[in-house]
Amino acid sequence: MSNIFNRKVRFSFLLVAIIAFVIQNSTGDIHVARAADNVINAKDFGVKANSNSSQSKEIQNALKYFYDRGMEGTVYFPKGTYLVDESIRLYAGVSLNGDGMGKTIFKKTGSKSQYVVGDPILRNNSDRLDVKLSNLTIDADRANREARGESQVGGIIMEMAVSHFTLDHVEICDTTIGALLRRTRDSEITNSRFDRNNGHAIATGHESFPAGEFRNVKITNNQITNSGGGSGINLSRATYTTVTGNQIINKTHQSDGYAGIRIPNNGANNTVNNNVIENYPRGIFVLTGATGNNVYGNTVKNASLQGLLVQSDGNTFTDNEFIQTNSSLTPEAVIRLADANNNKVIGNEMTTYSGFSNIGIRVTDSNSNEIKDNITDTRGKSVSIEGGRNNVSTGNRNR
Repeated sequence: MSNIFNRKVRFSFLLVAIIAFVIQNSTGDIHVARAADNVINAKDFGVKANSNSSQSKEIQNALKYFYDRGMEGTVYFPKGTYLVDESIRLYAGVSLNGDGMGKTIFKKTGSKSQYVVGDPILRNNSDRLDVKLSNLTIDADRANREARGESQVGGIIMEMAVSHFTLDHVEICDTTIGALLRRTRDSEITNSRFDRNNGHAIATGHESFPAGEFRNVKITNNQITNSGGGSGINLSRATYTTVTGNQIINKTHQSDGYAGIRIPNNGANNTVNNNVIENYPRGIFVLTGATGNNVYGNTVKNASLQGLLVQSDGNTFTDNEFIQTNSSLTPEAVIRLADANNNKVIGNEMTTYSGFSNIGIRVTDSNSNEIKDNITDTRGKSVSIEGGRNNVSTGNRNR
């Protein structure tokens, strides 16, 4: 009996040793053992932080580890700066996580005109990406590259149709366009920061794609600061997208004609609420073809052209607040409808500096709009309806 027991013990030890050997040596190293909980360290694949040379190839090798094995997992990048001269291409099912914004940094280097992060690699003709980027910074080094006469690039570009992509606690800074997501759906951009972008911070869609290729995306609780041009959030051809709780704030006033939030090119059925927009030429701009958008509870501060400009039909604007405290800015109207039909402008409120005398709400060449229960604040005309027909103005009052 004792011999049988001893044989069983020896066999158990042998089995454990064989399993350990297989796990450790199936790839010639210990990566499989470390990937038991589906997290690997990029440095184990030769990725070097704070090196003077590009780490693009090493980063791709680390990201391919799970993809090549048909697994989902996360590649962890410890704090440090990782130079990249070619776009990082994400792999379906493989997430990237760092030690925090400003701690783990992917920084553009070299002469190639490529975004820091480019089109992903998907599986089996599926658009499902299943990737989360979190706790890191993407730095396109735009200002320094411009000073050196080098090409300037953006942070993230995705031309392909992708779904289930999450950007969480990611900083994208010093870029042309921050994140250009043409055909992204069922995804989320949240708790992130876009700083010193010289084009749109977040941009969607394209004229070559039909409306709705970008859809059902949540853009929530982000900070967009120090823009050099473009819109904070540009919802071109976006549909059924929610934009809420974002702080879109310039320290100095932007001098072009863009808006904090802009909906052009048939963007439809989007919800824009509880955002703060400051020091843009236009706070919110809804262009021709955009319809069914619900814009409410936003705060727009110190616009130079209009707080709200509407050039489209069938949208609703309610309970937004417009604050003009900078007396050097004289928008021609705080709210303006031009060639805009069947819109509802209800319960919005204005606060302006002493002596503001431009029009509160101006409606030109527009039909069948409901202008109701708004509070204006001007020494000029409270509501001016010029041309058009069947517009209803009722319950509005001036402070």
